[in-house]
Amino acid sequence: MKQKATLSLLLVTIIWGCTFVWLKQALDTAESYSSGNQTNIIATLFVTLRFGLAIFMFFIFVPSIRKEIKDFKVWTDGSILALFMLGGFVFQMVGLEGISPAVSAFLTSLYVLFTALILAWSAGKLQSKSLLFGVLLATFGAGFIQGPPQLHYDISEWLTILCALMFAGHIIFTDICTKRSSPIGLTFTSITISTLACLFLFDFFLFLNIGKVDITGLLTDTDFLVPLLLSSFFGTFGALALVNIYQKYLDPVRASILYALEPVWATFFAIILDMTEFTFWLILGGSSLLIGNLISELSNQSVSE
Repeated sequence: MKQKATLSLLLVTIIWGCTFVWLKQALDTAESYSSGNQTNIIATLFVTLRFGLAIFMFFIFVPSIRKEIKDFKVWTDGSILALFMLGGFVFQMVGLEGISPAVSAFLTSLYVLFTALILAWSAGKLQSKSLLFGVLLATFGAGFIQGPPQLHYDISEWLTILCALMFAGHIIFTDICTKRSSPIGLTFTSITISTLACLFLFDFFLFLNIGKVDITGLLTDTDFLVPLLLSSFFGTFGALALVNIYQKYLDPVRASILYALEPVWATFFAIILDMTEFTFWLILGGSSLLIGNLISELSNQSVSE
């Protein structure tokens, strides 16, 4: 089961790598429907619709979902996961307004290290040295895959560090919650609660910038709708279901290192579509991530033996 779980989470990182490309395509399309920089409105609209459409997909593809969500525990645990997931997205989005993508990628990648440190603190001891080395190597690789970050320690960077803490919390509580509640039910409730929260954020940003985005025109443009539908079906409905079903079979630290492969796939697909260039830092960061994953996998195997 561990091997199946590893392959499933690897597939998740590939899908989430694609979502970066889909989001970029949607944002580029949205530029012609907005005046000035309206990234907050477009991003929250995209995420709200992405999550909202996924809710309807459950009723289409998972007929048993009505039974799965009758347990009150599923809603309380789903609220916990939604809180960490949304907190990560919001802090990352707000922080990105004042820092470069390279700095954001580096600071966000700290969730791998934070996951290991939080679990070590709660257990009162560090895990194996080889696993810790794999964590540090994967953190370095994810952070430097777009080049060395230029840190200034301003508010945007601290917000992005909070984003990394929220993502670490999401990984840890996914491990806890999916062992006591229905994974499918948790996926539905966390997505539903996230949708409502995103809708509130969208309304707030729209209120501050009334009339600056042609939402009707945007929602009828296939260049926006196709990435949205792909992100909703694969990136939200499919990927989060796989996470909630299979992550519990892996150590949270091992899972966090696997998730760190996401920027490798994002950069790979961006290169194929001529969205970015092939650089030395891509080789260095990608290699560090792969080696870090290999070390952590070997460490896991030695512990299980």
